[in-house]
Amino acid sequence: MKQGYFHSQRSQGLTEFAIIAPVILLLTFGIIDFGRGLYFYITLQQAANEGARVAVRASYFIDPGGSTHQWPTDADVATAVQQHAVTENLANPCPNGPIPNGGNPVGSPSLPPSNTGWIFITDPSSAGNGTPNGPRGGLGVLPAPGPGCNTITPAVGNEAIKVTLWFNFQPLTPLIQQAVGNRIIITAYAVYRAEYSN
Repeated sequence: MKQGYFHSQRSQGLTEFAIIAPVILLLTFGIIDFGRGLYFYITLQQAANEGARVAVRASYFIDPGGSTHQWPTDADVATAVQQHAVTENLANPCPNGPIPNGGNPVGSPSLPPSNTGWIFITDPSSAGNGTPNGPRGGLGVLPAPGPGCNTITPAVGNEAIKVTLWFNFQPLTPLIQQAVGNRIIITAYAVYRAEYSN
């Protein structure tokens, strides 16, 4: 009698675990995905701030060693952003805009591929179609903008410059991927006023 009692308790425990385990695993991976998303958001926000700071700084000077320093360029901004967002793969489809879908990633027909992002250096408008739309140094080593992209109109005085980042975050949990349609666009931006003196 005693042996049968322990056997039924083990079976009951196994059944309860089989019912509860998927819920516990879903919650665990959901928490991990939430943490990843929060990490990406904070990292991208800091990277946007650093990119905007680099875009507006007055950097033309001759240092004590006699080296000449030039005005910041789009390439400098992209490098600064990428250095602060090391875990994210970021690129520039149209570095100086326009930002797709009027600046709203929701329902936009063009989005970055999964787990990659885009950098835009534009004027402060949401769509990024105004001028000036870039740092004083121009494109730098970046290639000329392709068709449908704005040409760069560098800021020369104290105009505002906006650095916008779009990142297509893909959760690890398949159930969450299906629930959100495999696209959570994390957006970060920073607007700074140029510090150019002449």
